[in-house]
Amino acid sequence: MNEEQKIRELSYLRNQKENPTSGNYRRYMVNTYNYILQNSNAGNMGWSKANTREMLNFVYEGTPDHMGYEMVEKFKKTLRDLGYIKTVKEENEWRTYILKELGF
Repeated sequence: MNEEQKIRELSYLRNQKENPTSGNYRRYMVNTYNYILQNSNAGNMGWSKANTREMLNFVYEGTPDHMGYEMVEKFKKTLRDLGYIKTVKEENEWRTYILKELGF
């Protein structure tokens, strides 16, 4: 994601917060972030495995749709691209770290 795309995405997400529509994109993005944050705080690990299959019900509040898995992957990628999380392979496993609080 280039800088212009990042600006556009953040603007869209902030607009969704101020002027909610019937869509759930922002809500699911926030839920993805919150899952990672809560999972990171569990046991004071400071990081999350952020397993997409485990995240589905949390992100979709118990009712994932047929595209849920792919969308959670997209939400995680967007959060990485926007600098909110980072994923690092450590000790032979992928760990996701929160870098900053949500700004949208």
